[in-house]
Amino acid sequence: MSYFAGSARRWAAAFLSAFLISSAASPARAHFLWIVVEPDASANSPLVHQAHVFLSETPVPESEKMLKFVNGVQVKTPQGAVFPLTTGSESREGTWLGALPATLDAERDMGVMTRGDKSFQLAYTARMQAAPAKADDAEKLKGLRVRLIERTGSEPALQVVNDGKPVADARVRVYPDTGDHFEVKTDSAGIVQLTDKAHRKSLADGHLAVFATWTDPTPGKSGEKPYSETRHYATWTASPGIGKSNATAGMPSVIGHMPSPAVNAFGGAVLGDWLYVYSGHIGKTHKYDTGTTTRTFRRFNLKDRKTWEDLPIERDLQGVALVSDGKYLYRTGGMYASNPRGETAVLHSVAECERFDPETKTWTKLPDMPEPRSTHDAYVIGRTMFVAGGWNLVGSTDESDFHTHMISLNLDAPEKGWSKVEQPFERRALSVAESGGKLYVLGGLMSDSGVSRQVDIYDPASGQWSKGPELPAGTKAEGFGTAAFTVNGRLYYNGVTGPIYRLSKDGLNWEAVGQWHIPRITHRILPGLDGDLLAVGGNVGREQTRVIESLPVRVLKD
Repeated sequence: MSYFAGSARRWAAAFLSAFLISSAASPARAHFLWIVVEPDASANSPLVHQAHVFLSETPVPESEKMLKFVNGVQVKTPQGAVFPLTTGSESREGTWLGALPATLDAERDMGVMTRGDKSFQLAYTARMQAAPAKADDAEKLKGLRVRLIERTGSEPALQVVNDGKPVADARVRVYPDTGDHFEVKTDSAGIVQLTDKAHRKSLADGHLAVFATWTDPTPGKSGEKPYSETRHYATWTASPGIGKSNATAGMPSVIGHMPSPAVNAFGGAVLGDWLYVYSGHIGKTHKYDTGTTTRTFRRFNLKDRKTWEDLPIERDLQGVALVSDGKYLYRTGGMYASNPRGETAVLHSVAECERFDPETKTWTKLPDMPEPRSTHDAYVIGRTMFVAGGWNLVGSTDESDFHTHMISLNLDAPEKGWSKVEQPFERRALSVAESGGKLYVLGGLMSDSGVSRQVDIYDPASGQWSKGPELPAGTKAEGFGTAAFTVNGRLYYNGVTGPIYRLSKDGLNWEAVGQWHIPRITHRILPGLDGDLLAVGGNVGREQTRVIESLPVRVLKD
């Protein structure tokens, strides 16, 4: 822990020199919940950070004996994604790839304690902050929280809030990287000013730690145990680069931009050194006419990260799937609108399946799918292409049928036609990928218009379906318009809340491992050339993005 060995050790010395904040509420050997983030010295990338969660007097882990007190503590991003943790020698640890979340938060209810004739509830919270909040941003989390805020015309300041409301007269101790610590009380707005240049430099370097305590005199009950007050203890640490608006967010993960127009709901695949982008939607969200799909089929050179080449295209579509078997590309289905602009949408799904040869740059027609299909997804496992989910549009969204069967095509003998497998679901706007030779079908929009976080697994060897771990809870739209792909033998998916998730090795849960700079939906995530994960196109706040991002997931530990 190189960071702990430097700044945090100096924190510890300062902390222990004058720790006693309140003799009534803080015994000299009290321990508190901390989250500390540092660059991962073992990774060959500035995008990788290690988070450490522990109970200690200072922002430094003390011993393995304290690990039992943080077992079960969940660390969460602002979107509610759970940060995956493993047990280290002195702390619970986790890896984060890419731009750090604005905050990481944890809490621990220590229960009701009795000292003499007085019973009190003890509540711990911890926060790591990677980007300042605006002064008028509402704090959404309950309990005592310390946060860094930006104020117009003023230096950044620390604010202490409880249940989102500023706390006056909270006791605060601030530990800079160099120089003496200082102890203050918050003003009527819960503010602690950082006026000293050394303190501001420590903040800018991400080497600042804060401990705050405040007692709420409101009596209550926890289960059957009454208490006369709640003693709150909150810690806060800055991430590396917080003073530079989250330095990790400025790392060069953007590798290119799609030529205009930007698209979402397109077909995307990687074959050889090229990223292929087939057609897609270019209009406003939920608006469809003959001009809202682009008649383009292009490829981007992933080696030089500059060259775009236009390729032949016969039909412009959206909600289309494009996959590769390592030699050819295969396009399945999609939809188009036949109505002029300004008129009621008339939509049609197609049953077409075609193969593209990148050497000759020609398309070959393969057997049509059994029924027209769009907003489905496809994946190749071995020499079989699977197509799952989707619906058949025959005029309007009210005149549509959700598919009840998955279909598959033997790529070595496509002339034999398609096989059908009954699906235990009816969903569209979903994503599919592979893990351990099995097909994973993730989320999607259900036929009753609800959004599903369900994961269904198909085993080609047995022909049986089973259930996988539900997608992590986020917004109500989590599960809609996700993207998924398997890179380096691990399945990744990404959805509307932004974090990138990886299926755990045992297949039982999802691990949040990073986050794109630009959260997006109805996009594609695809493999790069060197074990990277790419995010291509998609919709951002009802507008398409041209940005192509890359994250080196190869540097993540298993």
